[in-house]
Amino acid sequence: MDLRHMRHLVAVAEEMHFGRAAQRLNMAQPPLSQSIKRLEDYLGVQLLERSRSGLSVTPAGQVFVEEARRTLMQADLTRAVTLRAAQSNATQVHVSFIGPAMFRLLPPVVLRHHQMRKEIEIRLSQESSPKQMVGIMQGRYDVAFIHPSTDLIEGGDAMMVERCRFVAAIPEDWPLARQESVSLREVGEQPLIMAPQREAPGRVSEQLTAFRDIGVSPRVVQESMQTHSTLSLVAARLGCALAMETAAETGVRGVAFRPIHDLPGNLRWETAMVWHPQHISSAAKLFISDIKAYVAEHPELIARD
Repeated sequence: MDLRHMRHLVAVAEEMHFGRAAQRLNMAQPPLSQSIKRLEDYLGVQLLERSRSGLSVTPAGQVFVEEARRTLMQADLTRAVTLRAAQSNATQVHVSFIGPAMFRLLPPVVLRHHQMRKEIEIRLSQESSPKQMVGIMQGRYDVAFIHPSTDLIEGGDAMMVERCRFVAAIPEDWPLARQESVSLREVGEQPLIMAPQREAPGRVSEQLTAFRDIGVSPRVVQESMQTHSTLSLVAARLGCALAMETAAETGVRGVAFRPIHDLPGNLRWETAMVWHPQHISSAAKLFISDIKAYVAEHPELIARD
């Protein structure tokens, strides 16, 4: 079965329109229709239902589209890692990360890796956790540092590399900042800056649940995905935020970080290292080994309290 036919069907199923799918695939509509027809003839089943009311995917077509997506993603990954292995820069390791991984974990690890293995180049890219998973599946990244609430890749390996408490980030001239510690209720009664739920559903749901469990309905005045942006908004006195304890190491002016003395035990910031063991270079294996060794030498990185 030709992968092109799979790509054609997936495009039509996602666009639900032959014309838009043809434009997306940069091809004419008649050859696209013929490709779908050949695929249906090959399988002996109808994949698309065409009617006056429009286009729909049959139950058999829905199963095929889901499996086709997986096959195409695996094919793209195989192509990417094969090409990378054949290139002269096979000693490069492509590492993606969320911003908080740079507060405490990655800088000393990258420095030590560079000192020990000068022949290997580390290429760093900051991305959201979901985008990193797509990058791993497409072969653009070798290793990813994500928030573990994100859906992991099928067949991938993961390891917890950092864990810390949340603290309250408060404008330094607000009355609440004068206290040595604060309660979760006191934080929840302030205007809040939080990540968009669509971008970080697991983390935001945990925080909202913690507030609601103590009878507080948070008033979110601004959404911000990046920690540095969030802290800048706090410094501008727009509101308070829950920030990982390591954010205090950013040195952002105008923000007071205060411990939350009644923080629920399950409300912790965590970072996981993720990779695909079947599609990884020798250089990337060495990098992963160095990370594992560093975490083992620094148990405070994953201490719960």
